[in-house]
Amino acid sequence: MSLWRIRIAMSDDWRSQELLTEALAGQRVRSRLMSPNETEMSVDVIIELTDVDGLGTLLGELHMISPQVFVSSADQPSPLPA
Repeated sequence: MSLWRIRIAMSDDWRSQELLTEALAGQRVRSRLMSPNETEMSVDVIIELTDVDGLGTLLGELHMISPQVFVSSADQPSPLPA
């Protein structure tokens, strides 16, 4: 399984939050942090995926909420050999 960190900048309205909840339904969400900012908000989510193909589907759903979706691997790096 792999961990992915996703940040989405979205409108701070009930419909956007509802769409985000729907998009994350069925995902293994490790953490979710919302940072309100006047009329917009930033949401940071760390999810655990067993199938990387599911990441593309999720990102497609998130891009329907906002054009600003950032993704990076959240897996712990392998330790460097001594």
